[in-house]
Amino acid sequence: MADYRLGIAMTGPFSEPTPAAAAIAKEAENLGYTSLWVAEFAGPDAILTLTYHAMHTSRVLLGTGVLPIQIRSPGVMGMAFLTLNEISGGRAVAGIGVSSPGLVEASHGASYRKPVTAMREYVQILRQFYTEGRAKFEGQVYRTNLRLQMHLTQKQRPRIYMAALNPPMVKLAGELADGVLFNFCPPEMVGGRIAMVREAAAAAGRNPDDIDIAMYAFMYVMDDRAAALQNLKRFVSNYAFLPNYSRMFATFGFGDELEEVRHMVKAGKRDTSYQAISDASAYRLAAFGSFDAGREWVARCRGAGVTHPIVWALGDTSPGKFGEMVRALAGT
Repeated sequence: MADYRLGIAMTGPFSEPTPAAAAIAKEAENLGYTSLWVAEFAGPDAILTLTYHAMHTSRVLLGTGVLPIQIRSPGVMGMAFLTLNEISGGRAVAGIGVSSPGLVEASHGASYRKPVTAMREYVQILRQFYTEGRAKFEGQVYRTNLRLQMHLTQKQRPRIYMAALNPPMVKLAGELADGVLFNFCPPEMVGGRIAMVREAAAAAGRNPDDIDIAMYAFMYVMDDRAAALQNLKRFVSNYAFLPNYSRMFATFGFGDELEEVRHMVKAGKRDTSYQAISDASAYRLAAFGSFDAGREWVARCRGAGVTHPIVWALGDTSPGKFGEMVRALAGT
Protein backbone atom coordinates (compact mmCIF):
# COMPACT_ATOMS: atom_id res chain seq x y z
CA MET A 1 0.00 0.00 0.00
CA ALA A 2 1.85 3.08 -1.23
CA ASP A 3 -0.77 5.65 -0.24
CA TYR A 4 -0.61 7.47 3.08
CA ARG A 5 -2.90 6.12 5.78
CA LEU A 6 -3.38 7.21 9.38
CA GLY A 7 -6.33 6.30 11.55
CA ILE A 8 -7.81 7.60 14.77
CA ALA A 9 -9.68 5.42 17.25
CA MET A 10 -12.60 7.18 18.88
CA THR A 11 -12.07 6.44 22.56
CA GLY A 12 -13.19 7.74 25.93
CA PRO A 13 -16.05 10.25 25.68
CA PHE A 14 -15.64 10.30 21.89
CA SER A 15 -16.63 6.65 21.51
CA GLU A 16 -20.31 7.65 21.54
CA PRO A 17 -22.31 9.32 18.73
CA THR A 18 -22.39 12.86 20.09
CA PRO A 19 -21.97 16.31 18.50
CA ALA A 20 -18.59 16.63 20.25
CA ALA A 21 -17.42 13.35 18.73
CA ALA A 22 -18.68 14.40 15.31
CA ALA A 23 -16.73 17.65 15.58
CA ILE A 24 -13.53 15.77 16.42
CA ALA A 25 -14.15 13.33 13.55
CA LYS A 26 -14.57 16.19 11.10
CA GLU A 27 -11.49 17.96 12.45
CA ALA A 28 -9.44 14.76 12.11
CA GLU A 29 -10.58 14.40 8.51
CA ASN A 30 -9.62 18.00 7.75
CA LEU A 31 -6.21 17.42 9.35
CA GLY A 32 -5.50 14.52 6.98
CA TYR A 33 -6.47 11.44 8.97
CA THR A 34 -7.70 8.84 6.53
CA SER A 35 -9.73 6.53 8.75
CA LEU A 36 -11.96 6.58 11.83
CA TRP A 37 -12.41 3.51 14.04
CA VAL A 38 -15.00 2.60 16.66
CA ALA A 39 -14.73 -0.40 18.97
CA GLU A 40 -17.68 -2.23 20.48
CA PHE A 41 -18.07 -4.02 23.79
CA ALA A 42 -21.23 -3.19 25.70
CA GLY A 43 -22.45 -0.17 23.80
CA PRO A 44 -22.86 1.92 21.87
CA ASP A 45 -23.40 -0.06 18.68
CA ALA A 46 -20.30 0.46 16.52
CA ILE A 47 -22.01 0.37 13.11
CA LEU A 48 -24.71 2.81 14.17
CA THR A 49 -22.06 5.10 15.65
CA LEU A 50 -20.12 5.03 12.39
CA THR A 51 -23.31 5.76 10.48
CA TYR A 52 -23.65 8.90 12.59
CA HIS A 53 -20.08 9.87 11.69
CA ALA A 54 -20.76 9.15 8.02
CA MET A 55 -23.26 12.01 8.10
CA HIS A 56 -20.63 14.44 9.40
CA THR A 57 -17.61 13.44 7.28
CA SER A 58 -16.99 12.94 3.58
CA ARG A 59 -13.61 11.25 3.04
CA VAL A 60 -12.40 9.17 5.99
CA LEU A 61 -12.83 5.41 5.94
CA LEU A 62 -15.21 4.25 8.67
CA GLY A 63 -14.07 1.07 10.41
CA THR A 64 -15.22 -1.13 13.26
CA GLY A 65 -12.35 -2.14 15.44
CA VAL A 66 -13.55 -4.79 15.96
CA LEU A 67 -16.86 -6.64 15.92
CA PRO A 68 -17.02 -10.27 17.13
CA ILE A 69 -18.39 -12.37 14.29
CA GLN A 70 -20.34 -14.75 16.52
CA ILE A 71 -22.83 -12.20 17.84
CA ARG A 72 -24.17 -11.16 14.42
CA SER A 73 -25.02 -13.63 11.70
CA PRO A 74 -23.09 -13.17 8.43
CA GLY A 75 -26.26 -11.95 6.75
CA VAL A 76 -27.02 -9.37 9.44
CA MET A 77 -23.41 -8.18 9.42
CA GLY A 78 -23.36 -8.02 5.65
CA MET A 79 -26.56 -5.97 5.43
CA ALA A 80 -25.39 -3.58 8.13
CA PHE A 81 -22.07 -2.85 6.44
CA LEU A 82 -23.67 -2.53 3.02
CA THR A 83 -26.10 0.00 4.47
CA LEU A 84 -23.24 1.95 6.09
CA ASN A 85 -21.36 1.76 2.81
CA GLU A 86 -24.28 3.25 0.89
CA ILE A 87 -24.80 6.05 3.40
CA SER A 88 -21.08 6.89 3.51
CA GLY A 89 -20.41 6.74 -0.23
CA GLY A 90 -18.31 3.58 -0.18
CA ARG A 91 -16.28 4.19 2.98
CA ALA A 92 -17.25 1.22 5.16
CA VAL A 93 -14.60 -1.05 6.68
CA ALA A 94 -15.83 -4.27 8.27
CA GLY A 95 -13.27 -4.81 11.01
CA ILE A 96 -14.11 -8.25 12.41
CA GLY A 97 -12.57 -10.72 14.83
CA VAL A 98 -13.34 -13.82 16.89
CA SER A 99 -13.02 -12.14 20.30
CA SER A 100 -12.90 -14.53 23.27
CA PRO A 101 -15.10 -17.24 24.81
CA GLY A 102 -15.87 -15.00 27.77
CA LEU A 103 -17.34 -12.20 25.69
CA VAL A 104 -19.03 -14.40 23.09
CA GLU A 105 -20.46 -17.10 25.35
CA ALA A 106 -20.83 -15.49 28.77
CA SER A 107 -21.87 -12.01 27.66
CA HIS A 108 -23.87 -12.81 24.54
CA GLY A 109 -24.84 -16.46 24.90
CA ALA A 110 -23.44 -17.28 21.45
CA SER A 111 -21.32 -20.26 20.48
CA TYR A 112 -17.53 -19.96 20.38
CA ARG A 113 -16.29 -22.90 18.35
CA LYS A 114 -13.76 -23.52 15.60
CA PRO A 115 -12.76 -19.82 15.56
CA VAL A 116 -10.41 -20.00 12.56
CA THR A 117 -12.87 -22.10 10.54
CA ALA A 118 -15.69 -19.79 11.60
CA MET A 119 -13.75 -16.74 10.41
CA ARG A 120 -12.90 -18.36 7.08
CA GLU A 121 -16.54 -19.23 6.44
CA TYR A 122 -17.78 -15.84 7.63
CA VAL A 123 -15.53 -13.94 5.24
CA GLN A 124 -16.45 -16.23 2.37
CA ILE A 125 -20.13 -15.54 3.03
CA LEU A 126 -19.57 -11.78 3.22
CA ARG A 127 -17.64 -11.87 -0.07
CA GLN A 128 -20.48 -13.72 -1.78
CA PHE A 129 -23.00 -11.29 -0.38
CA TYR A 130 -20.99 -8.25 -1.48
CA THR A 131 -20.10 -9.43 -4.97
CA GLU A 132 -23.07 -11.55 -6.01
CA GLY A 133 -25.92 -10.15 -3.95
CA ARG A 134 -26.61 -13.60 -2.60
CA ALA A 135 -24.92 -15.84 -0.07
CA LYS A 136 -25.55 -19.54 -0.49
CA PHE A 137 -23.18 -21.44 1.74
CA GLU A 138 -22.99 -24.63 3.79
CA GLY A 139 -19.97 -25.02 6.03
CA GLN A 140 -18.86 -26.54 9.31
CA VAL A 141 -19.97 -23.54 11.36
CA TYR A 142 -22.24 -21.41 9.17
CA ARG A 143 -25.08 -22.18 6.82
CA THR A 144 -26.96 -19.53 4.92
CA ASN A 145 -29.14 -19.00 1.87
CA LEU A 146 -29.91 -15.30 1.68
CA ARG A 147 -30.58 -13.08 -1.32
CA LEU A 148 -29.99 -9.37 -0.92
CA GLN A 149 -32.98 -7.09 -1.53
CA MET A 150 -31.49 -3.61 -1.63
CA HIS A 151 -30.31 -1.38 -4.45
CA LEU A 152 -26.55 -0.85 -4.31
CA THR A 153 -25.07 2.28 -5.85
CA GLN A 154 -21.49 2.10 -4.62
CA LYS A 155 -18.87 0.42 -6.81
CA GLN A 156 -16.61 0.05 -3.79
CA ARG A 157 -18.00 -2.68 -1.56
CA PRO A 158 -17.21 -2.73 2.18
CA ARG A 159 -13.58 -3.58 2.84
CA ILE A 160 -12.92 -6.53 5.16
CA TYR A 161 -10.19 -6.20 7.80
CA MET A 162 -9.42 -9.18 10.00
CA ALA A 163 -8.23 -8.80 13.58
CA ALA A 164 -5.36 -11.26 14.02
CA LEU A 165 -3.37 -12.11 17.13
CA ASN A 166 -1.80 -15.51 16.47
CA PRO A 167 -0.34 -17.24 13.38
CA PRO A 168 -3.45 -19.13 12.16
CA MET A 169 -5.54 -15.96 12.00
CA VAL A 170 -2.63 -13.87 10.71
CA LYS A 171 -2.18 -16.26 7.80
CA LEU A 172 -5.92 -16.38 7.15
CA ALA A 173 -5.95 -12.58 6.87
CA GLY A 174 -3.27 -12.80 4.21
CA GLU A 175 -5.32 -15.35 2.34
CA LEU A 176 -8.74 -13.68 2.47
CA ALA A 177 -8.87 -10.14 3.88
CA ASP A 178 -8.37 -6.66 2.44
CA GLY A 179 -6.47 -5.73 5.55
CA VAL A 180 -5.14 -7.15 8.79
CA LEU A 181 -5.53 -5.38 12.13
CA PHE A 182 -2.87 -6.01 14.77
CA ASN A 183 -3.35 -5.16 18.43
CA PHE A 184 -0.79 -4.78 21.23
CA CYS A 185 2.05 -5.91 19.01
CA PRO A 186 5.47 -4.43 19.88
CA PRO A 187 6.87 -2.72 16.78
CA GLU A 188 9.96 -4.92 16.82
CA MET A 189 7.76 -8.02 16.61
CA VAL A 190 5.40 -6.94 13.85
CA GLY A 191 7.79 -7.79 11.01
CA GLY A 192 7.40 -11.51 11.56
CA ARG A 193 3.64 -11.22 11.45
CA ILE A 194 3.74 -9.12 8.30
CA ALA A 195 5.88 -11.82 6.70
CA MET A 196 3.18 -14.39 7.54
CA VAL A 197 0.54 -12.20 5.91
CA ARG A 198 2.57 -11.74 2.76
CA GLU A 199 3.50 -15.41 2.44
CA ALA A 200 -0.12 -16.49 2.86
CA ALA A 201 -1.26 -13.93 0.31
CA ALA A 202 1.28 -15.10 -2.25
CA ALA A 203 0.34 -18.75 -1.65
CA ALA A 204 -3.31 -17.82 -2.33
CA GLY A 205 -2.36 -16.15 -5.61
CA ARG A 206 -2.87 -12.64 -4.27
CA ASN A 207 -0.60 -9.60 -4.49
CA PRO A 208 0.77 -9.16 -0.95
CA ASP A 209 1.06 -5.41 -1.54
CA ASP A 210 -2.73 -5.20 -1.84
CA ILE A 211 -3.20 -6.07 1.84
CA ASP A 212 -3.28 -3.14 4.23
CA ILE A 213 -1.26 -3.68 7.42
CA ALA A 214 -3.15 -1.81 10.13
CA MET A 215 -2.16 -1.68 13.78
CA TYR A 216 -3.34 0.16 16.84
CA ALA A 217 -0.71 2.61 18.07
CA PHE A 218 -1.47 2.91 21.78
CA MET A 219 -0.36 6.00 23.62
CA TYR A 220 -0.84 7.45 27.07
CA VAL A 221 -1.11 11.20 26.69
CA MET A 222 -0.57 11.87 30.39
CA ASP A 223 1.83 14.26 32.08
CA ASP A 224 2.44 11.75 34.88
CA ARG A 225 4.52 9.02 33.20
CA ALA A 226 4.59 6.82 36.32
CA ALA A 227 0.81 6.87 36.57
CA ALA A 228 0.55 6.13 32.84
CA LEU A 229 2.76 3.06 33.23
CA GLN A 230 0.62 1.75 36.07
CA ASN A 231 -2.54 2.35 34.06
CA LEU A 232 -1.22 0.38 31.11
CA LYS A 233 -0.19 -2.50 33.36
CA ARG A 234 -3.71 -2.64 34.80
CA PHE A 235 -5.13 -2.58 31.28
CA VAL A 236 -2.87 -5.35 29.99
CA SER A 237 -3.35 -7.50 33.09
CA ASN A 238 -7.02 -7.88 32.12
CA TYR A 239 -5.90 -9.86 29.07
CA ALA A 240 -4.13 -12.48 31.22
CA PHE A 241 -7.34 -14.52 31.30
CA LEU A 242 -8.09 -14.31 27.56
CA PRO A 243 -6.52 -17.35 25.87
CA ASN A 244 -5.89 -15.77 22.47
CA TYR A 245 -4.16 -12.76 24.00
CA SER A 246 -2.23 -14.87 26.48
CA ARG A 247 -0.81 -16.98 23.65
CA MET A 248 0.16 -13.88 21.69
CA PHE A 249 1.78 -12.15 24.65
CA ALA A 250 3.73 -15.32 25.43
CA THR A 251 5.33 -15.18 21.98
CA PHE A 252 6.42 -11.61 22.76
CA GLY A 253 8.15 -12.74 25.95
CA PHE A 254 5.44 -11.68 28.41
CA GLY A 255 4.26 -15.19 29.28
CA ASP A 256 5.86 -15.43 32.72
CA GLU A 257 4.53 -12.03 33.75
CA LEU A 258 0.97 -12.87 32.78
CA GLU A 259 1.26 -16.23 34.50
CA GLU A 260 2.24 -14.36 37.66
CA VAL A 261 -0.81 -12.09 37.19
CA ARG A 262 -3.03 -15.17 37.10
CA HIS A 263 -1.28 -16.65 40.14
CA MET A 264 -1.75 -13.45 42.15
CA VAL A 265 -5.44 -13.21 41.23
CA LYS A 266 -6.00 -16.80 42.32
CA ALA A 267 -4.20 -15.98 45.56
CA GLY A 268 -6.66 -13.17 46.26
CA LYS A 269 -4.33 -10.33 45.19
CA ARG A 270 -6.31 -9.06 42.22
CA ASP A 271 -5.88 -5.39 43.16
CA THR A 272 -2.07 -5.62 42.93
CA SER A 273 -1.72 -8.36 40.31
CA TYR A 274 -0.93 -5.86 37.56
CA GLN A 275 2.39 -5.14 39.28
CA ALA A 276 3.67 -8.45 37.90
CA ILE A 277 4.01 -6.69 34.54
CA SER A 278 7.37 -4.95 34.26
CA ASP A 279 8.07 -1.39 33.17
CA ALA A 280 10.16 -2.82 30.33
CA SER A 281 7.18 -4.76 29.00
CA ALA A 282 4.92 -1.72 29.24
CA TYR A 283 7.36 0.37 27.23
CA ARG A 284 7.24 -2.23 24.44
CA LEU A 285 3.46 -1.86 24.07
CA ALA A 286 2.71 1.86 24.02
CA ALA A 287 4.04 5.40 23.95
CA PHE A 288 4.03 7.43 27.16
CA GLY A 289 4.06 11.08 28.04
CA SER A 290 4.52 13.77 25.42
CA PHE A 291 3.03 14.05 21.98
CA ASP A 292 6.60 13.78 20.66
CA ALA A 293 6.68 10.26 22.12
CA GLY A 294 3.44 9.54 20.29
CA ARG A 295 4.87 10.76 17.00
CA GLU A 296 7.98 8.66 17.50
CA TRP A 297 5.82 5.61 18.24
CA VAL A 298 3.87 6.03 15.01
CA ALA A 299 7.17 6.39 13.16
CA ARG A 300 8.40 3.15 14.74
CA CYS A 301 5.25 1.37 13.61
CA ARG A 302 5.70 2.62 10.06
CA GLY A 303 9.37 1.70 10.12
CA ALA A 304 8.41 -1.85 11.09
CA GLY A 305 6.19 -2.17 8.02
CA VAL A 306 2.79 -1.01 9.28
CA THR A 307 1.02 0.79 6.43
CA HIS A 308 -1.92 2.01 8.48
CA PRO A 309 -1.19 3.06 12.09
CA ILE A 310 -4.33 3.80 14.11
CA VAL A 311 -3.79 6.18 17.02
CA TRP A 312 -5.52 4.92 20.16
CA ALA A 313 -5.46 7.22 23.19
CA LEU A 314 -5.40 5.70 26.65
CA GLY A 315 -5.18 7.47 29.97
CA ASP A 316 -6.33 11.07 29.73
CA THR A 317 -9.05 11.10 27.06
CA SER A 318 -10.70 14.30 28.28
CA PRO A 319 -12.05 16.46 25.45
CA GLY A 320 -9.21 18.96 25.68
CA LYS A 321 -6.40 16.40 25.76
CA PHE A 322 -7.93 14.18 23.08
CA GLY A 323 -8.31 17.12 20.73
CA GLU A 324 -4.72 18.18 21.38
CA MET A 325 -3.55 14.67 20.56
CA VAL A 326 -5.52 14.55 17.31
CA ARG A 327 -3.92 17.81 16.22
CA ALA A 328 -0.43 16.93 17.45
CA LEU A 329 -0.25 13.56 15.66
CA ALA A 330 -1.77 14.70 12.37
CA GLY A 331 0.54 14.01 9.48
CA THR A 332 2.70 11.42 11.28
